[in-house]
Amino acid sequence: MELLTYLREDLVRLMKRRETVALRAVRSVISAIQNAETSYVATPATIATASEFVAGGVRFGQAERVVRPLTDEQMMALARAEVSRRLEDAVRYRELGDVDGALMLKAEALALADRLDAYAA
Repeated sequence: MELLTYLREDLVRLMKRRETVALRAVRSVISAIQNAETSYVATPATIATASEFVAGGVRFGQAERVVRPLTDEQMMALARAEVSRRLEDAVRYRELGDVDGALMLKAEALALADRLDAYAA
């Protein structure tokens, strides 16, 4: 099972248990992975389209997207980067005096790290 599938299944369990901290972290990682996999075509298509509405979308690069599946290692690297980003932001929040925000980010990072460790095991 790949990491994205594992996180999506875990997302359902978290929603049922209403674990908001872990839920927010897992949703963030799923979005990061999906954004990394998807890119929109920047150059307009040169083919003729059947409708002026579709032609307008193609002209601005919004009608076409390319999905490039990531390997499990790339997904794990993105997820680990999210954990470290949260920990770094928690340090900044604490320096600025927002202790509650820092604790929330640290809790999200720990919840996400636990899920990634469970997946890797």
